[in-house]
Amino acid sequence: MVTKQQAKENPEGYASGARKEQRGIQSMEVGGRFLQYLADAGEPVTLADLSARSGIPTNQVFTYMVSLLRTGLVKRDPVTSKYEPGPLSLRLGLHALRLVPAVRKAMEPALQLATRTEQSVLLATWGDLGPTVLQSIEPAASLHAGVHVGTVMSLAHSTTGRVFAAYKEAEFEDRLKADLGSQRPEGENITQAQFRDILADIRKRGLARGEGMPIPGINSISAPVFDSNKEIVLVLTLFGVAGNFDVSWKGTLASSLLETTRFLTEQNAGNAEPAVV
Repeated sequence: MVTKQQAKENPEGYASGARKEQRGIQSMEVGGRFLQYLADAGEPVTLADLSARSGIPTNQVFTYMVSLLRTGLVKRDPVTSKYEPGPLSLRLGLHALRLVPAVRKAMEPALQLATRTEQSVLLATWGDLGPTVLQSIEPAASLHAGVHVGTVMSLAHSTTGRVFAAYKEAEFEDRLKADLGSQRPEGENITQAQFRDILADIRKRGLARGEGMPIPGINSISAPVFDSNKEIVLVLTLFGVAGNFDVSWKGTLASSLLETTRFLTEQNAGNAEPAVV
């Protein structure tokens, strides 16, 4: 038994011991397990799936799902009756991603980039489903590009996704093959060999550019941000109306984007000077 004096002399040790005796709410812990199963599945699941995974009878699983549905942590397809993470789960996941140090540091520079270039900016990181938008900054006149916080970008058919693919090609090989054959813009027919050449060029230049990408009439340029281990952690994308957006490799937009992403990479490495606004 820990005495008051021992607790005073070693509060961390006492707290550790106290935590072992703390009681929680079992039903919440079981609900958390169901959320974990939904996250691991990667696709909508049935009550029977959840019951088999948890060893809990289907009728009891249903009562948990009713509560999780009411909170928004889970949603159910009205046609298939399958369950998947709900809007509150999405908000929590995005919030957790925004708290990653590299992401927090990039928010203000991304806003400054949008102001400086007068173009839209996307800040994306890698999520469970792919390149996920964490910040979307658009000019006063909305482009209606259909890209917003939480949007998962195509690996093959967006410059954001292509930058991730260029630096994680081996890890995403199967997903790339599937994505390359889907969501294909009209008139685009890229073979796997051609796409590998595109990714090699992105690594060489440190930039990806696209005309009519991610949607017709919109141009974009994307660049990576690396952490202290030289692993890609973020992609910043400038995009705008094709007639008013220069995609040249050495143009003003490309230069401004690279200036920002290089600053963020240096900042993650701990040797960046304060940014000049």
